[in-house]
Amino acid sequence: MVIFSRPQPGTLPTTLKLLVAILIPSALVSILAGVSASMGFGLAMGLGMAVTPVSRPRQAVVLVTLGAALGGLASLAGSTPWAIALLMFVSAILFAAANQRSAGLLSLTPVMVILFGPGPIDLSWWSAILWILAGGLVGAFITRLLKFQAPTLPVEKRVAWEHGIAVGLLCAAIMFWTLANNVPHGYWIAVTVLMALRPLPNQRRETLNGRLIGTALGAVIALLAVVFLPVWGAGIVAVACLFFLVWYSMGGAYLMQALALTPMLLIFASLGDVDRGFELTIERVIFTVMGIIVAVLIALLLRHWESRREATPG
Repeated sequence: MVIFSRPQPGTLPTTLKLLVAILIPSALVSILAGVSASMGFGLAMGLGMAVTPVSRPRQAVVLVTLGAALGGLASLAGSTPWAIALLMFVSAILFAAANQRSAGLLSLTPVMVILFGPGPIDLSWWSAILWILAGGLVGAFITRLLKFQAPTLPVEKRVAWEHGIAVGLLCAAIMFWTLANNVPHGYWIAVTVLMALRPLPNQRRETLNGRLIGTALGAVIALLAVVFLPVWGAGIVAVACLFFLVWYSMGGAYLMQALALTPMLLIFASLGDVDRGFELTIERVIFTVMGIIVAVLIALLLRHWESRREATPG
Protein backbone atom coordinates (compact mmCIF):
# COMPACT_ATOMS: atom_id res chain seq x y z
CA MET A 1 0.00 0.00 0.00
CA VAL A 2 1.28 3.46 -0.92
CA ILE A 3 1.55 5.63 2.20
CA PHE A 4 1.25 9.03 0.51
CA SER A 5 -0.60 9.66 -2.72
CA ARG A 6 -1.76 12.61 -4.78
CA PRO A 7 -5.37 13.73 -5.20
CA GLN A 8 -7.05 12.95 -8.46
CA PRO A 9 -5.90 15.31 -11.24
CA GLY A 10 -8.27 18.12 -12.14
CA THR A 11 -10.18 18.10 -8.83
CA LEU A 12 -8.69 21.28 -7.31
CA PRO A 13 -11.20 23.75 -8.85
CA THR A 14 -14.12 21.60 -7.73
CA THR A 15 -12.60 21.30 -4.25
CA LEU A 16 -12.40 25.07 -3.89
CA LYS A 17 -15.99 25.50 -5.05
CA LEU A 18 -17.16 22.78 -2.67
CA LEU A 19 -15.33 24.33 0.29
CA VAL A 20 -17.00 27.68 -0.35
CA ALA A 21 -20.39 25.99 -0.78
CA ILE A 22 -19.96 24.12 2.52
CA LEU A 23 -18.32 26.77 4.70
CA ILE A 24 -20.61 29.72 3.92
CA PRO A 25 -23.93 28.10 4.97
CA SER A 26 -22.23 26.33 7.90
CA ALA A 27 -20.82 29.64 9.15
CA LEU A 28 -24.22 31.30 8.83
CA VAL A 29 -25.89 28.51 10.80
CA SER A 30 -23.16 28.75 13.47
CA ILE A 31 -23.75 32.49 13.86
CA LEU A 32 -27.53 32.17 13.94
CA ALA A 33 -28.00 28.98 15.95
CA GLY A 34 -24.69 27.93 17.52
CA VAL A 35 -21.95 25.37 17.02
CA SER A 36 -24.11 22.28 17.61
CA ALA A 37 -26.60 23.35 14.96
CA SER A 38 -23.74 24.04 12.55
CA MET A 39 -22.19 20.61 13.19
CA GLY A 40 -25.53 18.85 12.67
CA PHE A 41 -26.25 20.91 9.58
CA GLY A 42 -22.81 20.14 8.13
CA LEU A 43 -23.14 16.41 8.80
CA ALA A 44 -26.53 16.43 7.12
CA MET A 45 -25.06 18.22 4.10
CA GLY A 46 -22.68 15.27 3.80
CA LEU A 47 -25.65 12.89 3.88
CA GLY A 48 -27.43 14.88 1.18
CA MET A 49 -24.31 14.88 -0.99
CA ALA A 50 -23.88 11.13 -0.51
CA VAL A 51 -27.39 10.07 -1.51
CA THR A 52 -28.19 12.57 -4.28
CA PRO A 53 -25.81 11.40 -7.07
CA VAL A 54 -27.08 7.79 -6.99
CA SER A 55 -30.75 8.37 -6.16
CA ARG A 56 -33.83 9.80 -7.78
CA PRO A 57 -35.15 12.96 -6.05
CA ARG A 58 -37.92 11.11 -4.21
CA GLN A 59 -35.49 8.44 -3.01
CA ALA A 60 -33.05 11.09 -1.80
CA VAL A 61 -35.83 12.78 0.20
CA VAL A 62 -36.74 9.47 1.85
CA LEU A 63 -33.11 8.72 2.75
CA VAL A 64 -32.49 12.19 4.24
CA THR A 65 -35.79 11.92 6.16
CA LEU A 66 -34.61 8.60 7.63
CA GLY A 67 -31.41 10.31 8.73
CA ALA A 68 -33.44 13.12 10.32
CA ALA A 69 -35.62 10.63 12.19
CA LEU A 70 -32.57 8.79 13.54
CA GLY A 71 -30.87 12.05 14.52
CA GLY A 72 -33.99 13.26 16.33
CA LEU A 73 -34.38 9.97 18.21
CA ALA A 74 -30.67 10.01 19.12
CA SER A 75 -30.98 13.55 20.50
CA LEU A 76 -33.98 12.39 22.53
CA ALA A 77 -32.07 9.33 23.80
CA GLY A 78 -28.98 11.32 24.80
CA SER A 79 -26.56 9.03 26.62
CA THR A 80 -29.07 6.33 27.58
CA PRO A 81 -27.10 3.11 26.88
CA TRP A 82 -29.92 0.79 25.80
CA ALA A 83 -31.62 3.42 23.62
CA ILE A 84 -28.43 4.36 21.75
CA ALA A 85 -27.51 0.67 21.35
CA LEU A 86 -30.95 0.00 19.83
CA LEU A 87 -30.67 2.98 17.48
CA MET A 88 -27.19 1.82 16.41
CA PHE A 89 -28.56 -1.57 15.42
CA VAL A 90 -31.56 -0.07 13.60
CA SER A 91 -29.33 2.35 11.67
CA ALA A 92 -26.99 -0.51 10.69
CA ILE A 93 -29.96 -2.51 9.37
CA LEU A 94 -31.08 0.49 7.30
CA PHE A 95 -27.48 0.83 6.14
CA ALA A 96 -27.51 -2.83 5.03
CA ALA A 97 -30.73 -2.36 3.08
CA ALA A 98 -29.40 0.77 1.35
CA ASN A 99 -26.09 -0.91 0.48
CA GLN A 100 -27.95 -3.16 -1.92
CA ARG A 101 -28.61 -0.02 -3.93
CA SER A 102 -25.07 1.39 -3.57
CA ALA A 103 -22.30 0.72 -1.05
CA GLY A 104 -22.07 3.35 1.66
CA LEU A 105 -25.32 5.09 0.72
CA LEU A 106 -26.38 5.54 4.37
CA SER A 107 -22.97 5.18 5.97
CA LEU A 108 -23.40 8.49 7.82
CA THR A 109 -26.62 7.52 9.63
CA PRO A 110 -25.01 5.35 12.35
CA VAL A 111 -22.43 8.11 12.85
CA MET A 112 -25.28 10.60 13.20
CA VAL A 113 -26.80 8.47 15.97
CA ILE A 114 -23.49 8.70 17.85
CA LEU A 115 -22.87 12.41 17.32
CA PHE A 116 -26.46 13.54 17.99
CA GLY A 117 -26.82 11.23 21.00
CA PRO A 118 -23.83 10.96 23.36
CA GLY A 119 -21.55 12.89 21.00
CA PRO A 120 -20.80 16.62 20.86
CA ILE A 121 -23.96 17.75 19.04
CA ASP A 122 -26.33 19.06 21.73
CA LEU A 123 -29.75 19.79 20.23
CA SER A 124 -33.36 19.14 21.17
CA TRP A 125 -34.96 16.32 19.18
CA TRP A 126 -37.11 18.64 17.10
CA SER A 127 -34.29 21.06 16.25
CA ALA A 128 -32.08 18.10 15.33
CA ILE A 129 -34.71 16.95 12.84
CA LEU A 130 -35.09 20.42 11.35
CA TRP A 131 -31.35 21.04 10.98
CA ILE A 132 -30.79 17.62 9.41
CA LEU A 133 -33.58 18.19 6.90
CA ALA A 134 -32.22 21.66 6.11
CA GLY A 135 -28.64 20.38 5.76
CA GLY A 136 -29.72 17.47 3.59
CA LEU A 137 -31.63 19.83 1.31
CA VAL A 138 -28.65 22.17 0.97
CA GLY A 139 -26.31 19.21 0.38
CA ALA A 140 -28.57 17.93 -2.38
CA PHE A 141 -28.72 21.41 -3.94
CA ILE A 142 -24.91 21.76 -3.88
CA THR A 143 -24.57 18.32 -5.49
CA ARG A 144 -26.93 19.31 -8.30
CA LEU A 145 -25.35 22.74 -8.67
CA LEU A 146 -21.81 21.36 -9.01
CA LYS A 147 -23.10 18.45 -11.12
CA PHE A 148 -21.49 15.75 -8.99
CA GLN A 149 -21.88 12.24 -10.35
CA ALA A 150 -21.02 8.87 -8.83
CA PRO A 151 -21.38 5.29 -10.05
CA THR A 152 -23.64 2.96 -8.11
CA LEU A 153 -21.80 0.15 -6.33
CA PRO A 154 -24.49 -2.37 -5.38
CA VAL A 155 -23.64 -4.94 -2.72
CA GLU A 156 -24.88 -8.49 -3.13
CA LYS A 157 -27.90 -9.06 -0.87
CA ARG A 158 -26.44 -11.68 1.45
CA VAL A 159 -23.12 -9.82 1.79
CA ALA A 160 -24.97 -6.59 2.62
CA TRP A 161 -27.09 -8.24 5.33
CA GLU A 162 -24.21 -10.17 6.87
CA HIS A 163 -22.15 -6.97 7.05
CA GLY A 164 -25.03 -4.88 8.41
CA ILE A 165 -26.06 -7.33 11.12
CA ALA A 166 -22.47 -7.96 12.24
CA VAL A 167 -21.62 -4.24 12.37
CA GLY A 168 -24.95 -3.41 14.00
CA LEU A 169 -24.54 -5.93 16.82
CA LEU A 170 -20.90 -5.00 17.37
CA CYS A 171 -21.45 -1.23 17.43
CA ALA A 172 -24.55 -1.59 19.60
CA ALA A 173 -22.47 -3.57 22.12
CA ILE A 174 -19.62 -1.03 21.96
CA MET A 175 -21.93 1.92 22.54
CA PHE A 176 -23.75 0.19 25.40
CA TRP A 177 -20.42 -0.62 27.08
CA THR A 178 -18.92 2.87 26.65
CA LEU A 179 -22.06 4.66 27.88
CA ALA A 180 -22.78 2.28 30.75
CA ASN A 181 -19.19 2.70 31.97
CA ASN A 182 -18.90 6.43 31.19
CA VAL A 183 -15.84 5.96 28.95
CA PRO A 184 -14.85 9.45 27.67
CA HIS A 185 -14.98 9.56 23.87
CA GLY A 186 -15.39 5.78 23.78
CA TYR A 187 -17.73 6.25 20.85
CA TRP A 188 -14.60 6.70 18.68
CA ILE A 189 -14.28 2.90 18.77
CA ALA A 190 -17.66 2.49 17.09
CA VAL A 191 -16.97 5.31 14.62
CA THR A 192 -13.74 3.56 13.59
CA VAL A 193 -15.60 0.30 12.96
CA LEU A 194 -18.33 2.06 10.99
CA MET A 195 -15.96 4.02 8.76
CA ALA A 196 -13.22 1.41 8.24
CA LEU A 197 -15.18 -1.85 7.87
CA ARG A 198 -16.61 -1.39 4.39
CA PRO A 199 -19.51 -3.47 3.04
CA LEU A 200 -17.62 -4.42 -0.13
CA PRO A 201 -15.06 -7.12 0.78
CA ASN A 202 -12.44 -5.87 -1.71
CA GLN A 203 -12.31 -2.46 0.02
CA ARG A 204 -11.82 -3.63 3.61
CA ARG A 205 -8.06 -4.17 3.69
CA GLU A 206 -7.26 -0.71 2.28
CA THR A 207 -9.67 1.15 4.56
CA LEU A 208 -8.62 -0.72 7.70
CA ASN A 209 -4.92 -0.08 7.00
CA GLY A 210 -5.64 3.49 5.94
CA ARG A 211 -7.64 4.27 9.08
CA LEU A 212 -4.93 2.96 11.38
CA ILE A 213 -1.92 4.55 9.66
CA GLY A 214 -3.71 7.79 8.80
CA THR A 215 -4.97 8.26 12.35
CA ALA A 216 -1.52 7.59 13.85
CA LEU A 217 0.23 10.05 11.53
CA GLY A 218 -2.56 12.61 11.88
CA ALA A 219 -2.34 12.41 15.67
CA VAL A 220 1.37 13.24 15.48
CA ILE A 221 0.61 16.27 13.29
CA ALA A 222 -2.07 17.44 15.73
CA LEU A 223 0.18 17.05 18.74
CA LEU A 224 3.04 18.95 17.12
CA ALA A 225 0.71 21.75 16.05
CA VAL A 226 -0.92 22.12 19.47
CA VAL A 227 2.35 21.97 21.41
CA PHE A 228 4.73 24.00 19.24
CA LEU A 229 2.56 26.45 17.31
CA PRO A 230 0.67 29.50 18.55
CA VAL A 231 -3.11 29.25 18.52
CA TRP A 232 -3.41 31.02 15.18
CA GLY A 233 -0.75 28.73 13.66
CA ALA A 234 -2.52 25.58 14.86
CA GLY A 235 -5.76 26.99 13.46
CA ILE A 236 -4.13 27.41 10.04
CA VAL A 237 -2.99 23.77 10.16
CA ALA A 238 -6.54 22.67 10.99
CA VAL A 239 -8.01 24.67 8.10
CA ALA A 240 -5.36 23.24 5.74
CA CYS A 241 -6.33 19.75 6.89
CA LEU A 242 -9.98 20.52 6.10
CA PHE A 243 -8.91 21.58 2.62
CA PHE A 244 -6.96 18.36 2.03
CA LEU A 245 -9.79 16.27 3.46
CA VAL A 246 -12.23 17.68 0.93
CA TRP A 247 -9.66 17.42 -1.87
CA TYR A 248 -8.92 13.75 -1.19
CA SER A 249 -12.60 12.96 -0.79
CA MET A 250 -12.84 13.48 -4.56
CA GLY A 251 -11.46 9.99 -5.05
CA GLY A 252 -8.12 9.99 -3.25
CA ALA A 253 -6.79 7.28 -0.96
CA TYR A 254 -8.66 6.68 2.28
CA LEU A 255 -5.38 6.85 4.22
CA MET A 256 -4.92 10.46 3.15
CA GLN A 257 -8.48 11.30 4.19
CA ALA A 258 -7.86 9.85 7.67
CA LEU A 259 -4.53 11.67 7.80
CA ALA A 260 -6.30 14.99 7.19
CA LEU A 261 -9.39 14.31 9.29
CA THR A 262 -7.61 13.39 12.53
CA PRO A 263 -5.54 16.56 13.08
CA MET A 264 -8.42 18.74 11.95
CA LEU A 265 -10.72 17.30 14.63
CA LEU A 266 -8.10 17.18 17.38
CA ILE A 267 -6.80 20.71 16.78
CA PHE A 268 -10.25 22.30 16.65
CA ALA A 269 -11.29 20.40 19.81
CA SER A 270 -8.21 21.44 21.83
CA LEU A 271 -7.20 24.78 20.33
CA GLY A 272 -5.23 26.74 22.94
CA ASP A 273 -5.23 23.91 25.52
CA VAL A 274 -2.06 21.77 25.36
CA ASP A 275 -3.14 19.38 28.15
CA ARG A 276 -6.45 18.69 26.43
CA GLY A 277 -4.57 18.20 23.16
CA PHE A 278 -2.46 15.47 24.77
CA GLU A 279 -5.52 13.85 26.32
CA LEU A 280 -7.58 13.81 23.13
CA THR A 281 -4.67 12.61 21.00
CA ILE A 282 -3.94 9.66 23.28
CA GLU A 283 -7.63 8.74 23.46
CA ARG A 284 -8.00 9.01 19.69
CA VAL A 285 -5.08 6.69 18.99
CA ILE A 286 -6.06 4.12 21.65
CA PHE A 287 -9.70 3.98 20.60
CA THR A 288 -8.77 3.83 16.91
CA VAL A 289 -6.48 0.85 17.58
CA MET A 290 -9.26 -0.84 19.57
CA GLY A 291 -11.73 -0.17 16.78
CA ILE A 292 -9.37 -1.53 14.14
CA ILE A 293 -8.77 -4.71 16.18
CA VAL A 294 -12.48 -5.50 16.53
CA ALA A 295 -13.11 -4.49 12.90
CA VAL A 296 -10.40 -6.89 11.71
CA LEU A 297 -11.95 -9.70 13.76
CA ILE A 298 -15.35 -9.02 12.21
CA ALA A 299 -13.79 -8.79 8.74
CA LEU A 300 -12.19 -12.22 9.27
CA LEU A 301 -15.52 -13.61 10.42
CA LEU A 302 -17.29 -12.20 7.35
CA ARG A 303 -14.59 -13.61 5.08
CA HIS A 304 -15.00 -17.02 6.75
CA TRP A 305 -18.74 -16.94 6.05
CA GLU A 306 -18.10 -15.93 2.45
CA SER A 307 -15.54 -18.73 1.98
CA ARG A 308 -17.90 -21.32 3.41
CA ARG A 309 -20.70 -20.11 1.19
CA GLU A 310 -18.50 -20.31 -1.92
CA ALA A 311 -17.32 -23.80 -0.96
CA THR A 312 -20.87 -25.09 -0.51
CA PRO A 313 -22.27 -26.59 -3.73
CA GLY A 314 -25.46 -25.06 -5.07
